[in-house]
Amino acid sequence: MILETLLLSFLGIGIGIFAGLMPSMHVNTLLPILFSFSLFFDNPYYLSVLIVSTAITEIFVNFISSIFIGAPEEDTALSILPGHRLLLEGRGYEAIKLTVIGGIGALILTLILISFFAQFFDYLYKLSRPFIHWLIIFVVIFMIISEKKIKKMLSAILIISLSGLLGIIALNSSLNQQNILFPILTGLFGLSTLLISISERSSIPKQNENENLDISKKDIVKSIFLGSIAGILVGFLPAIGISEAATMVQYLGGTGKARSFLITLSGINAGNEVFSLISLYLVGNPRSGASVAIQKVLSELTFYDVVYLIGVICFSSGIAAIITLLLGKRIPRYLERVNYKWLCISVIFFIILIVFVFTGIFGLFILFTSTSIGLLCAFLGIKRSHCMGCLLVQSILFFSGLMPTVVSFLGI
Repeated sequence: MILETLLLSFLGIGIGIFAGLMPSMHVNTLLPILFSFSLFFDNPYYLSVLIVSTAITEIFVNFISSIFIGAPEEDTALSILPGHRLLLEGRGYEAIKLTVIGGIGALILTLILISFFAQFFDYLYKLSRPFIHWLIIFVVIFMIISEKKIKKMLSAILIISLSGLLGIIALNSSLNQQNILFPILTGLFGLSTLLISISERSSIPKQNENENLDISKKDIVKSIFLGSIAGILVGFLPAIGISEAATMVQYLGGTGKARSFLITLSGINAGNEVFSLISLYLVGNPRSGASVAIQKVLSELTFYDVVYLIGVICFSSGIAAIITLLLGKRIPRYLERVNYKWLCISVIFFIILIVFVFTGIFGLFILFTSTSIGLLCAFLGIKRSHCMGCLLVQSILFFSGLMPTVVSFLGI
């Protein structure tokens, strides 16, 4: 079984690399294809290995397309601005290296923390459930106040309200939520950034492959720790997603600096993927697409199953980290040779095409609307993270029980 596990892990790593590099491609989109492999397996553990290795690899590699191209998914949307900033400074490889450090560091720390506190998670899960919306409300208020100037505070309220309304309308439509998140987040963070780059005639400068990081060891450790804690919180707190957790950590933990934030966001992704699997075992609550798939494959997860799959995650993460670093060095060399303006235009048309294929005319309408909000946010000169109102407002209404009332009022 060891040989089969290794071979399937490498197959999953290959699929994860493809999914991570392709704009709009997410492991959740690939799950129906992965499930079709079950026809060739007589052991359910083989399919589970394929799923978790694909999922963890995609987490690492996806930062490449988010940072270098600007086509995000929910989990990496907030990486575009700090990553893009470093890219235009010639530090794109450093941005990728920071995400790898955050992912591997948080993976290790999360496993250590879980081993000490696993017995308390079921109690905390039940205790915190009635108060989640108050926590998110506090974070939203803190986000607004952090702009400091009255004019910018009002602008922040406007952007949070507009993106929140967009999120309510889109996420309560008949379309699959995973599909509809792509045009929402790509418009708010990706397409708007690409359009600004074109208007400002940005170009990819020669990239510095210096191995040194312009961040202190103290800040690295702090960012990894915050990413691990937030990743665990995402794992057992209902209605809290990776983007919401990243937004909270950005403000409450003081990781607003580009380098620290990239480490933290990557750490949240990796930590959440590990804890989602363990959460399935501890409280029966799958918190990621991969863990939902595992629940279908292995109806009852045993302690042995968890240890076995964590081993697969650790092995796949190590290989994925190395590959991500290699790609992070080589891809910019090709991007330097192309006209960045035409690259942006090509990516814009590709994104529009993919959105139309997956979500139709309604998805295009959402894409253009969210892009307008993203451009307005940039024009107002406030933090683009206010655009996460598309998920924060939705979470507040859902968890406070007000969503049915609001949906009925809007006639959705």
